[in-house]
Amino acid sequence: MPFKGGIKAAAEMLSGLDREGQERILLDIAKKDPKMAEELRKTMVTFEDLKYLTVKMISELLREIDVDDLARGLRTASQEMKSHILSNVSSSIQKDIESILLGPPLSVNKVNESVEKVMEVVRKKLEKGELVINKDGEQLV
Repeated sequence: MPFKGGIKAAAEMLSGLDREGQERILLDIAKKDPKMAEELRKTMVTFEDLKYLTVKMISELLREIDVDDLARGLRTASQEMKSHILSNVSSSIQKDIESILLGPPLSVNKVNESVEKVMEVVRKKLEKGELVINKDGEQLV
């Protein structure tokens, strides 16, 4: 029976594995189709998943990304994501983000470029184990 879920469904399945399992499968896929492996890596963690970061992880991420890129990305994010980020940053960063959120319209391309810049850093930090996306809601210590 052929698999009909596409990249998104495959990425969801991979996300359910431990890091070693994910890497092993992605390496096998990369040997046959490097573009597919890269697309799966990008789809496994999305910008919206940043709502699962802890306060400390958000703070660490902010040291390596441009706050303006984060703010531009938040323009297309869910209200839950916006609230999570805004409630877990300093008041000065909140003001910076809100000025972009409430500012003049931006092109979708500009927003997508900003999201990709943030996600490049997020994926690198995830690979190094410096960030953890905890979608099951279990408290991290």
